Amino acid sequence: MTKTIYFATDYYDRHVIQRIIEKYGLEPMEAARSFLQSKTHAMLEDADYGLMSFSERAIFDMWEAERVTGNPGNSVYVRGE
Repeated sequence: MTKTIYFATDYYDRHVIQRIIEKYGLEPMEAARSFLQSKTHAMLEDADYGLMSFSERAIFDMWEAERVTGNPGNSVYVRGE
């Protein structure tokens, strides 16, 4: 696994967590925990997946797909629909 550089994941962390707070009304720590412990975040940290070319909206959609279906690959952005 090639680790993604910290400041890149930090950007996504801040923006995706903010979207989670706004949409689901979670407390900041709960939203952060939910995202940081997700498969989506693990994929984001692994540079080999190439998620740095995705927008924060796409990463949020992947997290949301994971939350609903258990698989971030069910995201519209990953499926290409």
